[in-house]
Amino acid sequence: MRIAIIGYGKMGQLIEKLATEKGHEIVYKIDSHNTKLTANLENIDVAIEFTHPEIAVSNYKKLAGQNIPIVTGTTGWTDNFDEVEKLIQDTGNRFFYASNFSIGVHLAMATSNYLAKLTENFPEYSVRIDEWHHTAKKDAPSGTALSFGREIINNHKGYKKISTEPTDIQEGELPIYAYRENDIPGTHQIKYDSEIDSIILRHEAKNRQGFALGAIKAAEFLVNQKPGVYTMNDLIKLPL
Repeated sequence: MRIAIIGYGKMGQLIEKLATEKGHEIVYKIDSHNTKLTANLENIDVAIEFTHPEIAVSNYKKLAGQNIPIVTGTTGWTDNFDEVEKLIQDTGNRFFYASNFSIGVHLAMATSNYLAKLTENFPEYSVRIDEWHHTAKKDAPSGTALSFGREIINNHKGYKKISTEPTDIQEGELPIYAYRENDIPGTHQIKYDSEIDSIILRHEAKNRQGFALGAIKAAEFLVNQKPGVYTMNDLIKLPL
């Protein structure tokens, strides 16, 4: 594949290294300090975008207007998801979004969904989500933590909404606690707690390599698909 990397920070640099090792060609690298697209990109098969929520949607519009398939791992923009989905439909493009490209995270999410269904009939268990990331991460809670939360709500009738400032939790609210510490690639923990025991599901990334490889796999997958919006569920065929 001929790839454009939009956002050449730590993740973009790792994607370049691993994609090159897999035999792909990096045609464009848009610097992490200048990630808003202004020029047309030519002769590329797919763009991999890891930038900032403030400019992500603008980048999607620019790429979709050039009919360039888009893989994005930028989080914090999904309040505009309906707008982006319509953009992809109107332009007949292909778009792959994941808040987290780790295969292990999505295996953990499938397990969490199943556990949510099982515990729905046992109200003595309350649920909370905790997530830890490096201090450079812009959004809190993480997009992955929010995805875990939305999936729990979809599978457990006892929860109706996510609380991202969980100081006084009300009935039906699912609290998410976010922590920022140095040198943590990403850890997510879902805890089902009762007075007599706890069930803890935890995914801990050891480095960024799993995220970068997942993004490359998503790009390899996307270039062979029909127009539409795709997620990690489509890539790894989990029963979610």
